[in-house]
Amino acid sequence: MFHAAGIHGQGIYVDPKAELTIVRYASHPVAGNAANNPITFRAFWALAETLMR
Repeated sequence: MFHAAGIHGQGIYVDPKAELTIVRYASHPVAGNAANNPITFRAFWALAETLMR
């Protein structure tokens, strides 16, 4: 799994095993992802797990 984080909520998630790539476009008013990442990563991991079944 690979992840690249930008500022204001942008991010790229790549999971080769699940053949999954997610690009998140965002424009949050705060230049950070700390509040979003716990929720977002759980969603990304759940999608990857579902695809690998």
